Amino acid sequence: MGEMLNKPRHASDLPKAAVEALWQGNVIGAIKVVRQEQNIGLKEAKGLVDAYIAFQPSLKKKLDQVLATAKKRMVRWLIGVLVLAAGIAYFLIQGA
Repeated sequence: MGEMLNKPRHASDLPKAAVEALWQGNVIGAIKVVRQEQNIGLKEAKGLVDAYIAFQPSLKKKLDQVLATAKKRMVRWLIGVLVLAAGIAYFLIQGA
């Protein structure tokens, strides 16, 4: 009977906290919750979370939007750093 408790459940039966984490855009948090609550490994937990996302089109769309927003922010941040570095380099060259 102890073995049955450790077996992963169906992907549609994720813990409530994992589902909430997914709707907040936190896939890693959802995987952590699944690992802890179901006492399974990282690969199995990720598989369950991925399967859940695959069967939830509206959730997948939301996560895709979160990822796109994160990428845009990262690109803006990198451009800002590059502009700042170019400005510093310019003033250093002009001062020399």
